[in-house]
Amino acid sequence: MKIDLEKLFTTLGLNVGLIVVFAAVLNYFGVDLGVVVSIASSMVGLQLVISLLINVLKWAGSISDGVAGKWSAALNLVGVGIIAVTLYLNPAFDFAALDIQLIDIARFGALVFGYLVQIAGTKYIHQAVTYGLGVKAFSNYLSKRAQPF
Repeated sequence: MKIDLEKLFTTLGLNVGLIVVFAAVLNYFGVDLGVVVSIASSMVGLQLVISLLINVLKWAGSISDGVAGKWSAALNLVGVGIIAVTLYLNPAFDFAALDIQLIDIARFGALVFGYLVQIAGTKYIHQAVTYGLGVKAFSNYLSKRAQPF
């Protein structure tokens, strides 16, 4: 299966020219594009943090499903830019150590996000069972109230 990069970038809302300019700027400053791409593609922690951030924003209603791909592309491009600038300023930077820390941050963030989603889901299910199905035996307090909490 051959990937049509122009169609891919158009779908994501990026212009192929922007990528070409980015690569030319990196080349002008002496940063090897191959090294930047190699580091960026191996940074799983960065990818996890970006996907977690997008999912949290989608859950909060700040991002709709139709533009999540554009957000992902933009945030990943920013990540590649940060990697390129870091390589230019400090070629000996330890990206592996940073990636391990980002993985830990993503794990903790996913745990907190999952907990919040679980709490919200439990509340809505409790309301549906208590009021929607008419089962009021779960709480004497709720059976005496006319309004759901």
